[in-house]
Amino acid sequence: MSANEAQRVFTLAHVSDIHLSPLPKVRRRQLLSKRLLGYVNWHRGRKFVHKREILDLLADDLKERGPDHIAVTGDLTNLALPQEFPPAADWLWQLGAPDDVTVIPGNHDAYVRLHPDKATALWRPFMEANEAGSALFETPPSGFPFVRQYGDIALIALSSAVPTAPLVAAGWLGSAQRRALSDILDRLGQKGLCRVVLIHHPPLPGQTSWRRALRDAHEVQEILRDHGAELVLHGHNHEQSVLDCETISGPAIVVGVPSASEAVDGRVPAARYNEYAIERAGNGWHVEMTGRAATKDGQVLECEKRVLRSC
Repeated sequence: MSANEAQRVFTLAHVSDIHLSPLPKVRRRQLLSKRLLGYVNWHRGRKFVHKREILDLLADDLKERGPDHIAVTGDLTNLALPQEFPPAADWLWQLGAPDDVTVIPGNHDAYVRLHPDKATALWRPFMEANEAGSALFETPPSGFPFVRQYGDIALIALSSAVPTAPLVAAGWLGSAQRRALSDILDRLGQKGLCRVVLIHHPPLPGQTSWRRALRDAHEVQEILRDHGAELVLHGHNHEQSVLDCETISGPAIVVGVPSASEAVDGRVPAARYNEYAIERAGNGWHVEMTGRAATKDGQVLECEKRVLRSC
């Protein structure tokens, strides 16, 4: 879709916490790190929770509905093993072309420190600005933030994925990304674009425990308040949540989505993705969210429909 193409309604699908299975064969030396605990946790429980057939069910439904764009907010892998990144890249290509899919990493994709060539390099086509986005903001050498523009919609992609100590799943943007985010929000706001921020960790204080939290959430909240945004999409918590963050330009709607591969038993709903219909309304925006969730009998059904903002 051309960035200059005029649209009445833009549909954006949001999927997160893929945790692609099965886990590939692990070399013993690769467990001499934080991965050892993760490997034990996978075999004791997580492999019974994150099911490839559930993920495929949702992905097929998503592709059949044909949204204008798909945002994937991290945790495609489980232990950030070098052998996990190529299958994740294959999964992304099956989901859609790079111009139609935007990806950011999660904490599981940065489980340990890896050279990019052994990690997310294969995802790069899905993790870079498009031509229209580059004209709005030049991506820094670090690769984040980057901007993609599609008509009146601008996606602002952040990375909160950093290696952490064992038993810690926290995130961090850092001062450079925060400064860039302030600048981007101002620029896009002046152009009257709908600003959609993508981040893996919940961006507001108190959304999760200290062990799993975004360490600079207070600073991010202040940036949103002082510079404005329309929609903020995240994953990480594996649950559906909708919060308002008051800003100078009205409420920024902060939405978390469940894992896209979580087995149905034990959660209602479990695996789910959200679809947002975004439409200009006067001087503001009308955003309607539709939730699509997997069921025990192998279907994907609408589980929620609500207006998130109107003007």
